[in-house]
Amino acid sequence: MVAHLSTDEVYNQACLDETLDRLPSTSGGLTGWNARGVRVRRAMPPLEVLQEWEARQERVRRAWGALGLNARIQTSAGPYPLRLEIWHLAREYAIHADDIEVPMTAGERRAQLRWRVAFGLFAANEEGEPVDAKVEHDRVQLRHAGRQYDLDFETFIAYLTDRPQQLKDPAGRRLLRQLAVQG
Repeated sequence: MVAHLSTDEVYNQACLDETLDRLPSTSGGLTGWNARGVRVRRAMPPLEVLQEWEARQERVRRAWGALGLNARIQTSAGPYPLRLEIWHLAREYAIHADDIEVPMTAGERRAQLRWRVAFGLFAANEEGEPVDAKVEHDRVQLRHAGRQYDLDFETFIAYLTDRPQQLKDPAGRRLLRQLAVQG
């Protein structure tokens, strides 16, 4: 996990330094770039990977803080609002916190799920894959392939991130696999 996060920070640094064109090219876009970065770091001692990630992350966060939330940074998609780049990174960290089951209080989890649902809907639109869904209290009404589904926040987030394995409930995992097949 830390190898993946450290690879992300190499990308973030290149965005700040406007050196994206100097990153090693790989097939597969950012997914290919990440796979390469993880492979490279597998040969490194775990402590070294952790220290690399911490140092890169600190540098990027300080630089972003100095720029301010209203700044625009260079990204692989072109100039992009820093405020939105930070939201994307927060979503990434939240996904991986779920992957490794980071403990949090019930209140923290509810708050996290609420912003992840809101941002997930925004990100899907921004990425050209809008989702027909409406948030009602602590539920999401999803319209998919001509049918309506009533999902809790956890299930909806697993749907948005294509991570049914994060659900503890086998019925929820089955439903998301079924939705994936329906396209």
